[in-house]
Amino acid sequence: MIVAELILNEHLEETIRRTTEIFPHSAYYEDMSLHPGGYVPWHWHPDVEFTALLQGAMRLSTNNRSFVIKAGEGAFVNSNVLHYKESLPGGNVIALTQVFDAQLLYGAHKSVFEQKYVAPVIECKELEAVHLRLSEPNQRRMIELLKSSYDAADREAYGYEFAVRNDLSEVWRLLCQEAEDVLRSKKVVMSQSEERIKKMMLFIQEHFEDKLSLEEIAASANISGRECLRCFQQNLNTTPFTYLLEYRVRRATGMLRETDLPVTEIAYACGFSGTSYFGKIFKKFMKCTPSQYRRLEQETAKTNPGAKTESPENGESGRTENGKSRRQTSGE
Repeated sequence: MIVAELILNEHLEETIRRTTEIFPHSAYYEDMSLHPGGYVPWHWHPDVEFTALLQGAMRLSTNNRSFVIKAGEGAFVNSNVLHYKESLPGGNVIALTQVFDAQLLYGAHKSVFEQKYVAPVIECKELEAVHLRLSEPNQRRMIELLKSSYDAADREAYGYEFAVRNDLSEVWRLLCQEAEDVLRSKKVVMSQSEERIKKMMLFIQEHFEDKLSLEEIAASANISGRECLRCFQQNLNTTPFTYLLEYRVRRATGMLRETDLPVTEIAYACGFSGTSYFGKIFKKFMKCTPSQYRRLEQETAKTNPGAKTESPENGESGRTENGKSRRQTSGE
């Protein structure tokens, strides 16, 4: 199977590319080494996400949670939850990831499945993410079912959609059992802090090439500079300027991969004041210089064209030359 990175659009919202609107499900054989820097930056998407880790170890972080997923374990990320994934030392990370519209499970609007089982989960802001462990019987079964649904989607045998939906429905039933106590809290309103951080992230993403001040970033969410610093620290465990620099570097990696523009031109296009500073910041995040990164990508493209991915900023899938970059099933 050909592997490739998941694709994020210019607002770091994951682009879920599917082949049909009538089966809203996508599956990915995710090789974390193909993500620039070996991590997926803070992003969100309206679909829910399940992951089963095949090898390596990965840290998954949300606004209020952070845990390490080991080989054999899995995770659930709720709808529209900000999350971040990074590989940990000790070997390459490979994961089977499935992203889908929860309507796949409940069908008709206002059905008993939506009102009793799906809506309470999606609307529960306390349930940002769940770490699925092998030591817990229900969670072990969920991981097994996730692998089964992925395999069905991968084979695409006649009627595979039923198999995928059946497996994921059972996964969801077990998730509701595991999260029963949390669901009873009925905390359904997005926190003010989460609303603010998303506004400021979008502002940075729309103005990353400009010289931004703390006051300008804070003003995009109608808060003070001090509150802006607190908000970034509380939600993303970073500062607004570190986030800005990281986003600029992510944009630069796409330009280095997909264009022949000089490094100097890319530096200015991504909001850096000069090539020296650009090189220093780029190396801090990517562990190599911009020129080294471009050369490595070019060598990879020559030796293994199928592993070449498209820019994470272009809003398209990382489809390879043979049309099978990330394992996708039908959907949006």
